[in-house]
Amino acid sequence: MLNLKNGHFTGKDEFPVLRSQNNNFQRPFQMVRFSERKDASLNDAICFYEWDDKFKRQLTENHLSRLIKDFRRAGSVVQPDYSIYADDPLILQKMAVFNRNRVACELQSCGIEVIPNLRWGDERSFEFAFAGIPKHQICAVGTYGQIHDKEKRRLFKLGLEQALIQTEPKEVLVYGAMPSDIFGQYLSKVAFYQYQAWRSNAFDKKVI
Repeated sequence: MLNLKNGHFTGKDEFPVLRSQNNNFQRPFQMVRFSERKDASLNDAICFYEWDDKFKRQLTENHLSRLIKDFRRAGSVVQPDYSIYADDPLILQKMAVFNRNRVACELQSCGIEVIPNLRWGDERSFEFAFAGIPKHQICAVGTYGQIHDKEKRRLFKLGLEQALIQTEPKEVLVYGAMPSDIFGQYLSKVAFYQYQAWRSNAFDKKVI
């Protein structure tokens, strides 16, 4: 399954470019992890906020087509959250972004609504981490495992600022904690919606 032949790509590194969401697209009620996707309904979004080993192999070109039926159980799918490790060589960080966009574009070509996922590595990645994401979309970000130690927290704060500047999201769906020292300064500018683990009442609250 490879539907990028007629796709659009960014200029420098040729990352696949996502199409904009439908104008009537609305945020999901719950986020259901990929490993539990068979429990998703049309009010939910399937997300990949779990270990890469849970989904990486199944999202390769040879396997992705087998998942389309499962993805259609949900109203939308969040771009895969391929890990972008800050200490990885730059080429590996770029490859994670390419694969994230590749899967998103292939899903869009099958008529599946996609929610852009905001993920980055170290400061070097800010130049390309959000490539191919249209502006003014409903986007998602996961904080689990990203803010627990001092260095990860620092990079998350810097990256979130860049994500908001570069993508200008209409809304941001936050999977996990929303510490005030990270998100507080943006609450008057962007509508954030917090989601917990879906089995424990995933849709929590709106923060404006």
